[in-house]
Amino acid sequence: MPTTTVNISNTTFVASGQPNNNMSSYSVMYVGTNPQFQDCIGLMQITLPSLPVNQVDSAFLQLAVVAKSGAASSPVVVNRVDEAFSTSTVTYSTRPSFTPTASTINVSTSDLYTIVQIDVTALISSWLNGTVPNNGLALTNSDGSTVVHFATNNIIYQPYFPTLTLTYSSSPASNTAICFSYEQLAHVITQLIQLYPSTVMTFYTTGFNVVGVTGIPIELYASPDASYGTLAVITDAGVNGAVPLNQITAIELPADAIYNQSITYLPTPQFPAGCDKNLITSWHDYLPVSTAATVYTGALISETGVVYRNEYGLLVMADNGTGLHPVFLPVVNITAVTTTAPAAAPGKTKDVSKSGLIIQGKSENYPLNHQQ
Repeated sequence: MPTTTVNISNTTFVASGQPNNNMSSYSVMYVGTNPQFQDCIGLMQITLPSLPVNQVDSAFLQLAVVAKSGAASSPVVVNRVDEAFSTSTVTYSTRPSFTPTASTINVSTSDLYTIVQIDVTALISSWLNGTVPNNGLALTNSDGSTVVHFATNNIIYQPYFPTLTLTYSSSPASNTAICFSYEQLAHVITQLIQLYPSTVMTFYTTGFNVVGVTGIPIELYASPDASYGTLAVITDAGVNGAVPLNQITAIELPADAIYNQSITYLPTPQFPAGCDKNLITSWHDYLPVSTAATVYTGALISETGVVYRNEYGLLVMADNGTGLHPVFLPVVNITAVTTTAPAAAPGKTKDVSKSGLIIQGKSENYPLNHQQ
């Protein structure tokens, strides 16, 4: 497995005893409670290298302990920083907000003048796959009585410089373009559940007949062994249904819904060579945003409108440039695209000036509480 080490040069700490002072020139980060500086929080900004993966097998933060007060162990917690900041200007008064993670370590007196390692694999993977933004991390110690001094790159002695060591699989199966497309879809469905609570949506699926499950999405179920959810759980009148990601051809929001601009997409990894890479990247490049198009996802379903977003693995169509009536279409199930309006089927009429999900032939679009 490839391993890479990242040098962390942007470090500082903030202190409630000197709330308006920036401490980035110090050779150590104070973490904990100090008689002079009082409450101290270490802050670090980490620039990750470009990796061909969107998750790592392991990530360890390596810090040198150069001083510690008190005989008892100091419980140091790694926190995810929630907003942007600059290590060169931040003070206690302007410190960013942060959220605790499960990454912790108890620093004892036996750790003095050694390098301690903190497992931050989950946090780094969440940065790589875009689940949360990389705003850096904060180190806290809330015992109220001890302080730990971690070396920074200002200490001159290079072996004590803070580092981050990443280990990853060079060509993981999850990094194929097809698997990335499913992960992209899962990432978006999770946000649709959060951003459109109580909104009735229709999940159309593959098959000879049109099958659509209508209801409120409430969960993206993941097994204990899965890295992300793959079953979209939808509820209607007390009945739950599950639709697997690989069978979804379109997710339609109500006609009066507007695309939520806070929706994010996963950063694109370096896809391994293969036919799936060729297909996914071709769909991405073939349909620029604002293209008027009809997208077919089977013999019976088509969506006519404008391309509102085109991300690797996922297309978003809408009525117009305002994002009205968004429809999310996984590109893996697209069967054809026309960029001029097709002729209406016999016995059908279609207003090509408007967007909409067109269903032809036998339809089995029904609520979850449908009784046959």
